[in-house]
Amino acid sequence: MTLVQANLNKKKTNYSAPALEKGLDIIELLSSEPDGLRANEIAERLKKTYSELFRMLVVLEQRSFIECVSDTDKFKLSIKFFSLANRFTPLKKLHNVSTPTLRELAFEIEQSCHIVAFYSGEGHVVVQQDPISDRIFSVRLGSTVSMLDTCSGKIILSNASDIQKSGMLKLMKDKYSSDLINQCLTSIKSLKKHSLLKLPSKQVHGVCDIGYPVFDSSGEILAALVVPFMEFLDGSNRLNLDLASDYVRKAAEKISYDFGYEK
Repeated sequence: MTLVQANLNKKKTNYSAPALEKGLDIIELLSSEPDGLRANEIAERLKKTYSELFRMLVVLEQRSFIECVSDTDKFKLSIKFFSLANRFTPLKKLHNVSTPTLRELAFEIEQSCHIVAFYSGEGHVVVQQDPISDRIFSVRLGSTVSMLDTCSGKIILSNASDIQKSGMLKLMKDKYSSDLINQCLTSIKSLKKHSLLKLPSKQVHGVCDIGYPVFDSSGEILAALVVPFMEFLDGSNRLNLDLASDYVRKAAEKISYDFGYEK
């Protein structure tokens, strides 16, 4: 079962577990704060009192999910989350299969590259590789990316089967408005399946995202391989945009082949 298929089989429930929800709120908040937050800052952000969160912080620290930096008294997520994520079989396989190819790609084109998979209504950077270079622009491993206006999101949606896309859209409705989703679907109608996409970044000026789909053995979309291509002002790029695009396509096809996909 692929990452996408596993996600689409989820069923929503209306159960409530206030204590658990507080703990998850803390984890989600700290995931976007790499420098950490003090206990009072966490309480303020979550609109809770310190006493409401005290036991949660203690237990999360005891279980090694978070750690307190002694000289600042700030709480940060621990490396345990990375370890747990890599035990997840579909993610582990994607990481193991794609990493050698991404390393070679980053070296050849002197640009960073990453793989985005769909999960819970959004795109997630699940594998990332930087080149051996003093000048890099990269997307952080574990980052969440929009499905609507990014190269990876458009690739995943435009290459999804009807069943996959239907399930994705149901989950995306919790994240985005219907108008924005419809605008995105209209914009990808002209995109051909199994094709390269070059898209000026909507987030960073001067970066052009190069992307290509990755498929599993059944021909279902598995993820998108993306390179945020920077063109240096001094003309010192090893490869231009078009040549780098060809490397991206070949790398994505290699990863798909390693997953057992054949056109």
